[in-house]
Formats: sequence, structure tokens, C-alpha cells
Amino acid sequence: MLAHNGNNQDLLALTDVKRSGLDKMDAEALSNRATSVLAQANANKTELASLQVTQANIDELSQALTDFNEAKAGPRQATAERSAQTGALPALVREANNILRNQIDRMMNLFSRSHPDFVAAYKSARLIVDRAATRTAKAAGSTPGTTPQ
Repeated sequence: MLAHNGNNQDLLALTDVKRSGLDKMDAEALSNRATSVLAQANANKTELASLQVTQANIDELSQALTDFNEAKAGPRQATAERSAQTGALPALVREANNILRNQIDRMMNLFSRSHPDFVAAYKSARLIVDRAATRTAKAAGSTPGTTPQ
């Protein structure tokens, strides 16, 4: 209404958007549009007062824009944090293996005479078992439902 009454074509272009147009905007474009609307609202406070738009409404828009911008950056920050944690995994695994091999495995020797069953169970649990696949691969040229000869 303010844009029509004041014949302000820039303001009219900025605010003439339908819901479907807002839905089609990506987060960055939506944030930019809201920032522009907020700037125009701050520039036209006196004219907006006659339309029942108060400073509280403008402050609410400003807070909503701030919240939106923080929320939109959240997934990117989480991805960066996960990437950093994933990058740290090899060093942490090496450290854990080092503790197992150089400290705990050596401590087991202290119990070899007093608790031989415990030491045997520990050594058995420390073995890595690489189990083969339980099904056999199909022979080349065989068809489902038939057995190769």
C-alpha cells in the first residue's frame, strides 16, 4: 500500500511477491529479500505508523531474520564439525591401538600365572576374525535356478 500511494516502484518491486514466489526462493535469496524489506521498513517508519506497523513489528521482523540466518547456517556448521571429527578419527584409532598394544596387552602378562583363563580369554577376544562370505559366488555364464557343472 505504501509503495502504491507513494508511487515508489523500487518498494513495489521489492514487496510484490506471492507466497509461491517465496517458496521458490532458496535460503540466501529469502534472507536477502527480508534484509531489504527490513531496511525499507526502517527507512519508512513514519509512513508505516499510519498503517499500524509499529517499532515492535519491525523489531520482531529483525529478530526473525536473525534467527533465520542462524538456523540456515546450522547445517553447514554441523557438516564442518562432522568433517573435522571424521578427520581426527585415524589419529584417535592409532592412539587407542597404541594403548591396547603397548599398555593393556603388556599388563596381561602380569596375570598369566595367577589368572591364566582370564589371559587366554583376553587374548582370544583380541584376535581379529575375518569371516568369509557365507554364500558362494555364481559361476560365469550360469543362470539363476541352475547349478553350475
